[in-house]
Parts: sequence; structure tokens; C-alpha cells
Amino acid sequence: MSQTRQYKAFISYSHGDERWAKWLQRSLERYRLPKSLRAEHPNLPSRLYPIFRDRDELASGSDLSESIQTAMANSEALIVICSPAAAKSRWVNEEVRRFRDAGGGHRIFCLLVAGRPNAEAADCAFPPVLLLDGDGQPINEPLAADVTPGGDGKRNAMLKIAAGLLGVGVDELKRRDAQRQVRLLSAIAAGSLAIAAVTIGLAIFAMIARQESEIRRHQGEKLIGFMLGDLRTKLEPIGKLDVLDAVGDQAMDYFKVLGRHGTPQEMLDRAKALRQIGDVRFNQGHLAPALTAFEQSLEQARVLHEAEPDNNDYLFELGQAEFWVGYVAWQRNELGQAQASMEKYMRYSQELRDRAPDNPGYRMELAYAHSNLGSVARARGDAELALREFRVAAQISESELKSQPGDAARISDLADIWSWINSTLLDLGRLQESEQAALKAADLMRIVHDQGKDARASAKYADYLFLLADIQLQLGQVAAAEDQFESGRNIYKSLLLRDPSNAFWRQSALRGEYHRVSFVDPSAWTPEMRQSLETTAASLQALAQKDPSNKIPQNFMAKVKRLQALGELAQGDVAAALRLAKDARDTIGKLTAGSEATTELRLNAAEIDESLGVITRANGDEAGARRIWAEALAGLTRVPDSNLTAKAVRRMLAIDLGDQALAERLTRELDHAGFKDPRFQPSSRSTQSTQEGEHDARPNQRQS
Repeated sequence: MSQTRQYKAFISYSHGDERWAKWLQRSLERYRLPKSLRAEHPNLPSRLYPIFRDRDELASGSDLSESIQTAMANSEALIVICSPAAAKSRWVNEEVRRFRDAGGGHRIFCLLVAGRPNAEAADCAFPPVLLLDGDGQPINEPLAADVTPGGDGKRNAMLKIAAGLLGVGVDELKRRDAQRQVRLLSAIAAGSLAIAAVTIGLAIFAMIARQESEIRRHQGEKLIGFMLGDLRTKLEPIGKLDVLDAVGDQAMDYFKVLGRHGTPQEMLDRAKALRQIGDVRFNQGHLAPALTAFEQSLEQARVLHEAEPDNNDYLFELGQAEFWVGYVAWQRNELGQAQASMEKYMRYSQELRDRAPDNPGYRMELAYAHSNLGSVARARGDAELALREFRVAAQISESELKSQPGDAARISDLADIWSWINSTLLDLGRLQESEQAALKAADLMRIVHDQGKDARASAKYADYLFLLADIQLQLGQVAAAEDQFESGRNIYKSLLLRDPSNAFWRQSALRGEYHRVSFVDPSAWTPEMRQSLETTAASLQALAQKDPSNKIPQNFMAKVKRLQALGELAQGDVAAALRLAKDARDTIGKLTAGSEATTELRLNAAEIDESLGVITRANGDEAGARRIWAEALAGLTRVPDSNLTAKAVRRMLAIDLGDQALAERLTRELDHAGFKDPRFQPSSRSTQSTQEGEHDARPNQRQS
């Protein structure tokens, strides 16, 4: 370590890299050294504080140049934020030169945030003075911590800089830091968050009650920001978002009191925190409170954007909030609202891309926007439009992955888009192409799943296995489909041990249990299979009651009741079968009422009616059965004729009604498409589609 001076480091950066300078200053000043490391090196400080950044520290200086020189002279080290903008900045180059001339050449550390490190590159990130050693000899590639895609990552990059400032080995600091992180997360998982939540609540309400200073209020918001930001980032991959429940409740109450008060930066941080609260609520299946948080986030972002429309950060946050409002509407089957929000999100994404075409994050926002519009178009039954949107999204995503090979987030994004292409091709009756798309999605996501670092990736991988299994069943590949279902079920069993409160994981796990039974003839069900269906129905009932506005568990519950009804019919209990089938029809009828019913809902309604007719006839009411079948067949005219599941259900209804010509025509069309699904064979009454038009994986979005 060098001699003690006023500042631990001086950050030199160009104006375009201000957000990185802010992040690094905040991260270093907030970082506390592991106690075990200080025990071995008692001369080390407990914190790297303060760090000098000219925007913060020079406001009172009468002479900027003189103030900078004074600050540099009082700094133990120099940190250079390196990017093509910094390389062109005369001031960054001059600050590095002066610090080196003053004898600090061995205490200069670099953080690469954009561009390339090699001197010959057109987008070289290093200022010219850094490309020469103290003797004026060229250095091809100075050493630097790297936060660019494929680099060290933000945490490791910060630790590299910290190790340099402290004069300790990087590996040693990372090892001690990792040990501390493990202990911290274990303590949180064990229940220590209750104390943190109480502390936050007391701090927040004490601040409001006593009207303390702006500094204390800002500290309270920073604490909330940490809990919902940095801590959430650590908890989400291991599946522990339930830990943040109390924090979200306290924060929502606090933000409600504040309203629009605060500086623009505080309002921006508040908008982000509200969005993160909504995300946690959404993942738990609480759509109503999630929407409340998203709408408040949207209001904060809208105020900021209207006041400063040229600010990219405000426009970006406005787009994120608009997406989430639209996504909740999509989950609720409110497709008009979903379309309106997603179109706004598209406009904001296009504007961001146009303003900063070299920003890879903004380019991916445009891919997400195309994919989300595709999802809404597909839900509305326009598969051709949906496929065009997904193809554009895939083209952008593939281009970004080529520039960032091996990046887990980019791989996951591309897999997500291919899963939607798979389902849309299935809607269009292109079965073989759909299988290839499903295989591509699963193969891509398996890369991230096998890394074992992110529970969300494992959940997506299981979802894609379920989608692949459905296509394999339609192709008649029963054994292969069984293997995929079993693999997906096992993944979700493991995930739910980590976070039992995650509603989306629970829904998907229930789907796996349901699929396992769905293509077995009810007369061959084991007692364990019957019990599994009963447990699935009870769990879905609980999810539906948790948030009645969430249509997905209700739709799924109707499908399960239909299957249970066929099971009772196979056992000879016609009365029980009729009761369950009518319950299923009542449930699906509420979801299909109105003009916005999705193709999937209409198909499920037709399947339920087909089974209800079979049971009604078994109960001795032939006329009633024929009336139900005729209405179901008429209802399918609103479903695109290209949909193979729709053809299969029409064929079943044609057979029920004795329309041999229609049944034979549909059989020829299904045979031509390669459709051999055992759930829809004319000899079977246990027909059941596992086609899940409503993916549990979200439409593509940026992870923040």
C-alpha cells in the first residue's frame, strides 16, 4: 500500500462513461474488506473510502484545473475508465500523464467498459498515454479489469480493482469475498432477513415520522436499492426471491408516501425499485400487487421522461415499465391492453436504438420488442404475423450472440425466441419444422442449464423440454416424449426445494405431473396417477385463489378437471364424471367469454366440450351430447385451420357426430402432416393436448 492520502483513488473518465464511473465509485466505497483478510493484514483499511470523482468533488472548486491537480496529488491511485470515448478524451489522457509524471505510474488501474484492449484496434479503449510505458516504449495491450461482454463481469472486475488498490492478490481477495458471500446468503436463507426487514421498516417510518434530513432519506432509499438490486441479483439465480417479501412490502408503503418527491436520480432509482418489486410479486403469481408496482414505476418514469425527453436512461426505464404493464395484461388475457403497451415498448426501443446504434443493450431491447409483439399476435391467432416478428427478433439476437459468444444471457435470449418460433410453427401445422426449432431452443438452453449457476435458466430448460415432448407426441414418438417429460419434472422438483413460493415454477411442475398422465388411457391409470391428478387439481385451485386475475392456473385447472372426468368415466362413475366435466366447462367458459379469447383457450374449450358430450351420452342423453358436439365444432371455426390440434379435435367431433366425410378428410390432412398423436386417435376417448400456447417462460426482456 502507498502512503495514506485523502482519497483512496481518483477516477478519470470521459463524460460518456459517467454511469460506469458512478457505479465503480459506489461499489468500491460500499465494499467492506472480509474480516478474515484484515486479520491477516491488519494494516489494510476496512473500506476503500473516499474515492474521488470530479463531478461529485469539484463543485466548490474555484479553478477546475487546479482542483483536479490537487485531488490527484491527494489520491493514492488513479483508476481510468477505458473506452473509445476515453481514448479520444484529451482530459483523460492529460490526467493519466500528470499522475504518471508525479511518480504514480505503478498505481494506475484500468477498467475496460467498451471497445477493445489491443492498440491496433479501430475501437481501442485506452488513451494514448496508457499505450506507452514509462520509458516511452509501446505497450500492445495494457492490463485491465474488464466488464465488457465475455470479460470478468462487474463483481470480479470491481474485486480486481480493489485488490490493486489494497495491494493484495486478486485470487486471495476473490476467495475471501466468495467465502463471505456464501456465509451471507446462507444466513439470509436461514431467516435473518426478518431482522433486516424490521430494520428497514423502522428506518423508513422513523424517517417519515421525524422528518429527518434529506441525507437520511437518501440513505434509506439506498438501503432499499441494495436489497432490491444487488441482493436480489444474488438471490434470484439461487431461487430465493421469497426472502425479499417483507422488504417489498415496506418499500411500497414508503414510496407511496414519497410520491413524486426527490431529485431526478432518486425518482429514477425509485422507478427501478418499484419495477423490481413488481417482478418479485409477478414471479410469485401475485399479478394484482405486481401491476400496482409496475404502474407506479411507469408513472415515475413518465414524469422523468416528460421533463427530460432526450435522457436515454429515462426513456429506457419508461420502456421497461411499459413492457411489464403489458406483460401483466397478456397474462390476464387482456390482449388489447397488452398490444397497446407492447407497441409503446417497441417505439421506445426503436428510439433508443436510433439514438445509440452502437449500444448492444439497446439493440437487444429491439429484439425483445419484436418478440413480445409476436407473442401478442400469436395469442390473437395471427400466427403468420407472429412468425415474422419472431424471425426478426431471432436475427437480431443471433447477431448479438456472434459478437458475444458464450454469453449466457444472449444464449438464453436466443433460446427463448426459438421456443416461440417452435410454437408458432406448430400453430401453422409445420410439424417437422417445429420439432427442429424446439430442439434448437432446448440445445441452446441446456448450455446455460449445465453451467449450474442460474435457477432461471434451469426452469426455462425444463419448459423447453415440455414443449419438445409435446411435439414428439404429435409425431408419435411416445418413448422420447416420456423421457423429456421426466427430465423436466425432475428439474422442477429440484427448483421448488430452493423456492417453494415461486408460482411459475409450481405451475410448470404441476404441468409435468399432468402430462405424465395425459397420454395414458384412463383405464390403465395406476392409483398413484389418480392421486397425482388430485394433488395437481388442489394445487392449481390454491394458485387460482391466490390471484383470481391470473388466467393461466384457471385454464390449466379446467384441463385437469376434464382429464379427471375421463378417469371417473373409465371407472364407471358417470355421475362424478359429469360433475367434473361440467365444472371444467364452467371454468373455461368464463375464460373464453368475449372477443379476446386466445386460440389455446378456444381449443381447450372444444376439447372439454367433446369430452362432456361423451359423458353426457354415457349418461343416456344422446340428443344433449350431439348438441354439445355441434356447438363445439361451430366454435372451432374461429381457430385457424392450419392448427393441427384443431384438426384433431374437429376429427374427434366429426366422428362423434357421424360425419364420415369430414372425418376422412381431416384424417388425410393429419396423416400428410405426420400427425400421429396418441391422445387424438379416433379409437381413444382420453384425448388431451399438452400444447401450451401460454409459455411459462416470459417473452424476451432485458435482465436488470
